[in-house]
Amino acid sequence: MPVITMDGREGSRMIYAEGIISFLSKDKVPTSGIYIKNDRVHMKIIKTAERPLTAGDTQSLEITCRYTAYLHESYNCRSLEDYNGKVKPFLQKQINRLIYRVEVHYLNYM
Repeated sequence: MPVITMDGREGSRMIYAEGIISFLSKDKVPTSGIYIKNDRVHMKIIKTAERPLTAGDTQSLEITCRYTAYLHESYNCRSLEDYNGKVKPFLQKQINRLIYRVEVHYLNYM
C-alpha cells in the first residue's frame, strides 16, 4: 500500500521496530513460544505469569513478549523518534488484547 512520504511523493518505505510488550490474555498461551507471526509482526513469548489474574468472573494471564514490527512510513512523522507513539496502536490492532506496557528499543528505516 503506497503512502505519501515527507516530500510529497508516493513511497512504500517501512519502519522497523523492536522491543518488549506486556499484555493480558484470556486465551490459552501457545506452547511453541511464538505468540503471533505474520508479515507485519513477530512476537516471541519471553515470560508468562505463574498465576492468572482474576477480575470478577474472568481470569487473564500476563504475557510478556519480544516483538519485531514493520510499520508503514507516515507523512506526519518527521524523524524516527516520532514513530514511538505509533507502535502501541499498531500492536494493539494486531493482537486485540489489553496492552499495558510497550518498550520500543530500536527503530530504523527499511
